[in-house]
Amino acid sequence: MEALMERVDIRHPSTGKVLFAHEELQSPDTGEVRLHPGFADNLAYLRMVFGRPMVVTSCCRSAAHNAAIGGHPRSLHVHDRPNHGLAGAAAIDISATDGVYRRELLRQALDLGWAVGVSRSFLHLDRRDLVGMTPIVFAYGGK
Repeated sequence: MEALMERVDIRHPSTGKVLFAHEELQSPDTGEVRLHPGFADNLAYLRMVFGRPMVVTSCCRSAAHNAAIGGHPRSLHVHDRPNHGLAGAAAIDISATDGVYRRELLRQALDLGWAVGVSRSFLHLDRRDLVGMTPIVFAYGGK
């Protein structure tokens, strides 16, 4: 018999409104969501402070999926064989094609201590600081 996967939704702490649904966070190949302790709380807070829609393009990735898409070998997205001493994913990519939207999300994320990777179509946001790594800002080529 197949084990049931636990559903993970990130909810507003006061209203219970879903801020990020399981389907947005899951690894595309397995449907699993495993987040490093504290990541969901940080993500909920960012969403509440930002106060605008956030379209997730990637959050949890299995190691196999990460390799298949050419992700960084020590990606903070990997949840099933996490890197850097993480106990699950601690990264999310948010669609950000509009320059004003991208600037505002970047500003909010940096103000709240997130590491940020900037591309033309998305922002990579991670909480590497949860395992003692220094938050940084970096650029993606192309995309």
